[in-house]
Amino acid sequence: MDTTYHSNIPIETLSLLDCDVRNFNFIHPIKNIFFENIEYIRKLDASGKARPCILDNVERSLLCHTCYLGFDQFDCTDCDNWNIIPHSCHSRFCNACGVKYAKQLAAKATSFCLDCPHRHIVFTIPEELRNWFRQDRTRLNLLFVASRNTISILTNKSIADKFKKKKLSDTHYIFKDIPVRNEFGMIATIHTFGRDLKWNPHIHCLIPELIYSFKKDKIKTFHHFNFTKLRKTIQFEFIRLIQEAGGLKKTEEKNRLYKDHPKGFYVYAKFKSTDNDSNDASANKNSKDIQGCVNYFIRYAGRPAMAENRITEYNKESKTVSWFYNDHKDEKRHDVTDNVIDFIKRLIIHIPDYHFLTTRYYGFYANASKKTLDKVHALLGIKKNKDYSRETRTKVLKNKLNKLKYRTHLIDSFNLRSYSM
Repeated sequence: MDTTYHSNIPIETLSLLDCDVRNFNFIHPIKNIFFENIEYIRKLDASGKARPCILDNVERSLLCHTCYLGFDQFDCTDCDNWNIIPHSCHSRFCNACGVKYAKQLAAKATSFCLDCPHRHIVFTIPEELRNWFRQDRTRLNLLFVASRNTISILTNKSIADKFKKKKLSDTHYIFKDIPVRNEFGMIATIHTFGRDLKWNPHIHCLIPELIYSFKKDKIKTFHHFNFTKLRKTIQFEFIRLIQEAGGLKKTEEKNRLYKDHPKGFYVYAKFKSTDNDSNDASANKNSKDIQGCVNYFIRYAGRPAMAENRITEYNKESKTVSWFYNDHKDEKRHDVTDNVIDFIKRLIIHIPDYHFLTTRYYGFYANASKKTLDKVHALLGIKKNKDYSRETRTKVLKNKLNKLKYRTHLIDSFNLRSYSM
């Protein structure tokens, strides 16, 4: 809510006004719903039926940009004008904070991503396995590992063929201890929700169509993604890692997964295909616009499960929430009306646990492989006759992050040409 501050009102009073006089009805409908039903969340937390992160994230998001979370005071040295800027909550359940976080994450990603086409691939798990990951959310780490292993096998086919599946299954991270191999790059982020807000954990991967050979110290293009191989490999890796974690103890459970999914687990990419090896009409496409591809890829990395503009009505009298989603299959709009408690449950199950990283980096995109990434950038720079040195990339990143500071972000968001305190 916009608040006008007057110099004759004490700061303490302003803080209370800013926190207690709010209008979420139209600006932030999700916050309005949780503000009106916060006691339900507190009862869940007190009874131990809610994870500790839920109440914390909800309360922080409701106090976002209020003085209860602290504030900065700005004074003009030439006159008596002053203003206070309340702090944001930095919660992963807050739509407002998520926008800025996603932009920062995208800026960092584009600063080190290679200037080459990238593939956007989605790895999903079958419906019968989803509840197993919800029972213990640390198991979601296995989705990242399986995705990483699948791409590693695909880019090192000649080495993988030399090893039997039994030997590969002895290692959590495949090829981790093999020094001579092709190195790939990958940014992976997890979504636990579908458009209908149901529990559906899946991994989005952004992979450059370029690999680095340690043995030859050369880079080469890698643009042939065999989706039959992808499906079969991700199926094998998911089942192997789940068994390693203590799941699928009965042999018939494992065999049923292979029997019910003879083509492997479903692999999906957002863009339409022009490759001949894919059976899916929408399964295999790259993007040459790395900035646009990263922005699309990162957009949900730090945001709640749904955008607030998808809520069409919150009826306090009937305690119902009306919202909509567009189905992936037919892109038709589906309108839903939920009891407010059911709607709240739909959202809070997707709040990530404390310290759980929803975005991770592998191969030469990992933090531990900065020297390898510098080599790849140098080789690519020679090939394209461009400067991709770390110093140049750091300078570009600094300029992008400066544009996301409070003042410049305000100008960019509201198209303001000037701002005075």
